[in-house]
Amino acid sequence: MPPESIKKRLTLVLTPIALGILAACGGSGGGTSIADGGIRGTGSSVGPVSGFGSVFVNGVKFETRGIVNQRVQSNDDITTEGDLEKGMILRVEGEWSSDGSGTANALSYDDTFRGPVTDLVLLDESTGEPGSFRVLGQTISYDRRTVLRVDNDQLTEGMEVRVSAWRTGDGYRASYIGSVTTETDFPLELEGRIDEVKLDAFRMGDQWVRGGQNVSYPGELTINDIVEGALVEVEGRFLSPGGDVTAAEIRFSDDRRFLGEEGGDIELTGPVQFLNVADSSFALNGVPVVYDDETEFDDVARSRIADGLLVQVEGEIRSGRLYAEEIELFEGNAEVEAEVLTPFEGASENELNVGGVRVLISNKTLIDQDDDAQTSVYDAEFLEVEGNELEDENGKIYLEALNIEIESDDTGEYELTGRLPAKTYPLVGELTVLGVSMLYDETASDDEWRDCDSVSVEYRQVGGVFQVLEIECDD
Repeated sequence: MPPESIKKRLTLVLTPIALGILAACGGSGGGTSIADGGIRGTGSSVGPVSGFGSVFVNGVKFETRGIVNQRVQSNDDITTEGDLEKGMILRVEGEWSSDGSGTANALSYDDTFRGPVTDLVLLDESTGEPGSFRVLGQTISYDRRTVLRVDNDQLTEGMEVRVSAWRTGDGYRASYIGSVTTETDFPLELEGRIDEVKLDAFRMGDQWVRGGQNVSYPGELTINDIVEGALVEVEGRFLSPGGDVTAAEIRFSDDRRFLGEEGGDIELTGPVQFLNVADSSFALNGVPVVYDDETEFDDVARSRIADGLLVQVEGEIRSGRLYAEEIELFEGNAEVEAEVLTPFEGASENELNVGGVRVLISNKTLIDQDDDAQTSVYDAEFLEVEGNELEDENGKIYLEALNIEIESDDTGEYELTGRLPAKTYPLVGELTVLGVSMLYDETASDDEWRDCDSVSVEYRQVGGVFQVLEIECDD
């Protein structure tokens, strides 16, 4: 948040789109349905924006009509709801209920970084291996869940970006990356831990920051707090391109986005840090989280909680800690990339047939689509869907979509990844993954996949029958 308005200096390349299709999650017909919702009452919800037409955060559709001009509290050129982008980590103060509807009383947003991309390692689209880059000395990873709104949908060395990210044990994980246009006085922003302090400067990673008499210290931080190990946020400008940063403002790291009031309810999304199994605790965006035998684990086993895993926690703030009532997986454990087929019989209006996989769209689903796109997800011919493999009350498998991308494909080949049911598989036979029954033979692969918990399958549809082309272990 720069010391002066940056509206004339920061211009988002793209603007958000409205996703009215997410307003209803039950639908008609006899299809699969799931219960959405967050905290039952009044509190705070902090997580990535997944849709608009109101604003969707952490699986709740928050009505914003009660906020004057739908104003967002921010000095980062985000002044109203219309300036937000999907993937930006937003804090919502409001009220919401178990049906996934809510009313927002206040919205607030803050960039984590603004600056040039360096040391870029691109995301591997073929394997899904995350990419990484640095902004002002801090390492940031990004993956398929990251919303990328940059020129030509591709990061490049030296590109000026704004980043909304979560802190991790070894850097940051980006939820949103967007291009910005700049002038010579482009306002930079960085966050991180101070590694070294000198008389008139300090170092964060490999980025040196210089102060001076004109530095502002808003909030509780004073010059005496500039010590090694302190987590701070700095805004300023380059003394020379790519050189030291001269600070205009220095404050404590902006954890206010993630903290709640004493005794208040909060729902918080982020990657697990510093897991301590013995103490049943971990950190989430710097907030200590405590769980116990009363904590409900939704879509994820307690034993699977690990550093780096993206989760959503809801609970109550007591003595500066978040006591978890529910921990839910926010990381996809299955995916499908395939043609959109004829809907299943009795399917609800929020349900799709993607390569034979029953895909359910909910308030949590982020549809990664530019605002000028002409094709609705319901009219698309080919989709890539990441989400959680779940089972409904009738024992039917479905994929609860977390992220959907509209793709173009004319090869007639599909791919999915999901759990492999434990059973004996003969040399030639049938297997079912993500609810899709497929025929395979000895030419599909070797025998190693039969002992796997999860598999990746390439397949196609011939005469209404799904046939396996290749099977690989994905444990």
